[in-house]
Amino acid sequence: MENSFRLYILIIFFGAFSLTGCSPAVVVPPVSTPYNAKSSTSSSNVAVSVSTPYNAEAILAQTIQLKPSSKKNIADKSRILLKHGNSYMTANNSYEIELSESLSTYDDLLLKTFYPVKEESASGSLSCYRLDSEKHAIYSIDYDTANRKLQMRNNWGYDRDTESAYLCFSYDTASQTLTAAKRYTFNQGESTFEEDKSFSPASVFYDSASTSFKLSSSGSKISLYDSGFDFSVPRDFNPDRSRGVPNKRVLWEKNRTESFSTNRLSGDKIQKDINSKYLPQVRLAGNDTGTRAAAEKMLKQITSDLEDSGESLRYSPEVYLAFRNGLLNTKLKGATTVNGVMEQNTVPYVFFTNETDGSGVRHPFMVLTSYSIADKPSRLLDVPAPPGDGKSRSYPDQNVTRDAILQTYLIKIPLKNYGNVSSLAENKMEETLASDVGVTQLNVYNHASISSIGVAVDGVMIYPLLNNMLVSAQRKAEITNTGIHVGRGMGLHWHADGHGATGNGLNLYNLADYAGKSHPPLIGFGFDGIALFGKYETAYHDMDGVHDMLDSFGGHAHDNYGYHYHAHSAPSSVLGDSRDYTLHILMKGAWIGKINDIPEFWRGDAPNVAGQRNRYAGDR
Repeated sequence: MENSFRLYILIIFFGAFSLTGCSPAVVVPPVSTPYNAKSSTSSSNVAVSVSTPYNAEAILAQTIQLKPSSKKNIADKSRILLKHGNSYMTANNSYEIELSESLSTYDDLLLKTFYPVKEESASGSLSCYRLDSEKHAIYSIDYDTANRKLQMRNNWGYDRDTESAYLCFSYDTASQTLTAAKRYTFNQGESTFEEDKSFSPASVFYDSASTSFKLSSSGSKISLYDSGFDFSVPRDFNPDRSRGVPNKRVLWEKNRTESFSTNRLSGDKIQKDINSKYLPQVRLAGNDTGTRAAAEKMLKQITSDLEDSGESLRYSPEVYLAFRNGLLNTKLKGATTVNGVMEQNTVPYVFFTNETDGSGVRHPFMVLTSYSIADKPSRLLDVPAPPGDGKSRSYPDQNVTRDAILQTYLIKIPLKNYGNVSSLAENKMEETLASDVGVTQLNVYNHASISSIGVAVDGVMIYPLLNNMLVSAQRKAEITNTGIHVGRGMGLHWHADGHGATGNGLNLYNLADYAGKSHPPLIGFGFDGIALFGKYETAYHDMDGVHDMLDSFGGHAHDNYGYHYHAHSAPSSVLGDSRDYTLHILMKGAWIGKINDIPEFWRGDAPNVAGQRNRYAGDR
């Protein structure tokens, strides 16, 4: 474990890409070590270093330096801390409201931060604010009608019911008191909230005898603070500086949402479908010594079988084991997903298959099952212009997506080295972003799948930089500050590199992941079998491959790492965009790895990752 970061002053610029530094808001001595692997990939036997990013569990325990400043009032969709005495109001992990003084870790910050959402009366004469939890975003502040204690209530998740409700607060600057001006209750039949006309305004009072906040006729002094942490959507993700659309929220109930327990990936359902020879790798969900040993054994067999036929893995077994470890160690650490469950694995199973086709040619895969949910807050309410539901021709008349639900993905990453294309057209595509809109001039951005193109180390799907209108998701202001959003199916997916845009420490990968390492972290895989690593950073200018320029696909080969992609930045002008902003790219769109010989690659006009079983995915 590193005790401090190495900081470098030197900034180096290259012809094809540049090293762009991010200024973290934190001093982060990592609390636990992410997976590291040393591998040898050539006859020279020179080892390379592969590591995966710190997951949410590790990040939340990292130390953060904050300098809270006082605020005069509550503002819509800002963030606030509520301080009473020397302590802050906290929505704890049991969804209770308590006082806590500590504000030194990311977990402290998220538990103590509230997200105000403005409610207006029909006349517009009186405004008040719903207060959602930053860490547990499906919960809002309400109160217990029996004892009048403030409590968190599930208002936006799968288990909301007739008890779901929230208070709407106003703040008196002069007296520094917080008043519950209104209350809204959930109409389960209509899936809407309605004002509780029987509720009378009441002040927030701290009862020291019961150590709890209550609604009372008199209010306690509560001060508003700004944490100093920047949660905002950066300009690069909102170049037109849109203030946000007023469209109504899509009701997740209309999307055939199921509970976690009935999802195909929960329980022992996957074991019932899998070929017995792969069963030892999936006997338990998550990371387990037994399943890991079985995975290592299968990889050893795959390596031997490929060598016997004069073929090879694209990367050393250690690279795939590192990615497997990162996937299986990722758990949902907040109530942020409609039908998610705290501490569930975002990726419950990863295993390796070793099948042959009808001609006896071997096609091994790394197979993973994924809910495609982020382990960290996604902040979907922040998105200025989220995707619409498409039920009206005009976007202003559509409801927009603000909630994430569990998905069911069965993803196959080819292990064998099928080689790389020498031209865009060499990869035969069933459908592309370009063909979808009738564009004939191809480039690395539009010669891409109309859906996902890879998977990140948290199990969330990676989509092309462009959307289905051949406009960057950044330009449309349709992503959060992490680079993520949900489409019409309410499944989370990445469109851009949040770390490159904000460097705030709460992204898919972060500056802490570079300390003590010789190469940026492994953050994903393309469906073509090509590994994706994080961007190069100015603070770590001596990393392996830093002087080797990225090619047009966003990748390079150096030392013994083999060819791989990197997250990187580029000016918006590369897309012909007249607006001056920086593109923060995870993957451009086009694959360089040859896909034509990969069996069962397509399902209709999109990559076959939606759950369709076949022998290459371990089907019995």
